[in-house]
Amino acid sequence: MQLPEERRQLIADAVEREGRVSAAELALRLSTSEDTIRRDLRDLDAAGLLRRVHGGAIRLRPAASFEQRAASDLPRKTQLAQGLRECIRPGDTVLIDAGSTHLALARLLEDGCCAAIVTNSPQIALALGGFQRTRIVLLGGTYHPNEGAVIGAATLAEVQRLRPDLGVVGVCALDPARGLAASNPEEAALKGAMLAASARRAVAVLNERFDDRAPFLFGALDQIDHLVLEADAPPAAIASLRERHPALDIKLTDKAPA
Repeated sequence: MQLPEERRQLIADAVEREGRVSAAELALRLSTSEDTIRRDLRDLDAAGLLRRVHGGAIRLRPAASFEQRAASDLPRKTQLAQGLRECIRPGDTVLIDAGSTHLALARLLEDGCCAAIVTNSPQIALALGGFQRTRIVLLGGTYHPNEGAVIGAATLAEVQRLRPDLGVVGVCALDPARGLAASNPEEAALKGAMLAASARRAVAVLNERFDDRAPFLFGALDQIDHLVLEADAPPAAIASLRERHPALDIKLTDKAPA
């Protein structure tokens, strides 16, 4: 029988080697209960040896650059992007927040899909650079390379003057009870302004965002019209969202290809 210290070392080694593991898989491998594994993951997270997320844990790593994030998990992000694409109507002016999932959305769009696209992401603007029938507007401000975004007081002022038909806003964390959160206060202020400016709002959420610890709240779920989730999003979170926000249009994607 394994000692708790031995089991936790095996868990830490598995996360470091594989990058991401589920509590259910670990319980099978180590012949123990999922409750025991979850307690171990909490202890290892507190010790700074891994990061606990919904259903398991992921490897701790330095913050990835925008280019690295844009290249990772492409099948999952493309599935979410397809859900967001369904929210865009002909004739819309669409405000698209920076983000790797939103870059995947830009790559799905066709010229003429809407009247205009406004973004604070140079990468998104470049991805749409060949459009002729859809006007592309890049917001001004200070460029932050790691976020792949233009952020700051100038950007915020421009957003506050906009009246887009649809705002596609990124989130760093979503809590069914507390709402939407960002990682830093500048981002939170800009995202909150994007929500306030838009007539309709759409948000896409990767599963791990349900457990992210982004500290700066910027919006309530009652402000969202369309919420796009992965096919295997946490069932408890979906149930809570539907109970708390019955008017919210929740779209579940098809399962991403392996």
